[in-house]
Amino acid sequence: MGSVLRAGARCALLLLLAGLVFAALPVGSALADTTIGQVGGDLNHPCAALAVYGDTKYVVPPGGGAITSFSFLSVQGHNEGEQLVFLVLRPGGGSNYTVVGTSDLETLAGTGFETFPVSPHIPVQGGDILGFWTGNAGVQACSRPAMPQPGGSIKNTGQFVSSPPGVGHRLSLALMDTSADLNEQANLTTGVGGPPPPTSKAQCKNGGWQTFGVFKNQGDCVSFVAGGGKNPPSRL
Repeated sequence: MGSVLRAGARCALLLLLAGLVFAALPVGSALADTTIGQVGGDLNHPCAALAVYGDTKYVVPPGGGAITSFSFLSVQGHNEGEQLVFLVLRPGGGSNYTVVGTSDLETLAGTGFETFPVSPHIPVQGGDILGFWTGNAGVQACSRPAMPQPGGSIKNTGQFVSSPPGVGHRLSLALMDTSADLNEQANLTTGVGGPPPPTSKAQCKNGGWQTFGVFKNQGDCVSFVAGGGKNPPSRL
C-alpha cells in the first residue's frame, strides 16, 4: 500500500513540475503562433490592378513578432496568373500608412487555399495591419463579406502605384467598402523557432537585426548582444 502511495505522490510531483514548465514557457514560444486575418466566404469583390489594399481589422496583437507566411483563397477560373505582393502597413495617423514589410511577387494558381512563405520573415509590432499590392489584371477575389460588420478594408487614394511599394514607402489609404474585409491571412510567430539569437554586434548591423524577427531596431539588437542576452528584445 505504501509503495502505491509513494508512486502516486511521484506522479503528482511530475505533473506539477510539467505544469510549472509549461507555465514558464516564454511568450515568444512556437506555441504562441497565431493567424491574423481571414479567408473564405462569398468571394465576389474584385480589386483593381496596380493598387494597395489593407485591412484595419487584421491587426498584429501587442508584442508583435514576425510574419512567416501569408495565405489567399483563390478561385479557379478567375485568379490564375494574377499577381500580388503581401504587405505589412504601419498606421501613421488618419489615412496615412507606411510600408514596413513586403513579400516577393507571387503569382496565384487559382487552386483554392494558397500559402506563400515570407523570407526573410517580416518583423512586426503591435498595431501593424495586413495588406497587399495587386498587379497585372488585379485580383478577382480579393475580399470577403465582413463578419462582423463594418468591414475594415481600405485602399490607396490619390496615388497610382505602378509597381509594388517598397519598405518605407508612405501611402494614403481610405475606406474601400464597409461591408467587406480582405481575403487574406498571415501566420505570426514570436520567433523562438526562428534563427539563433545574435552573438555579435555585427549581426545586428546593415539590417541584420530584422532577420531575427524580435528586435524593434538595430539598437535593440545591439543591446541584447552587449548584455549577453540578459536584455530581452523589446518585442518579447
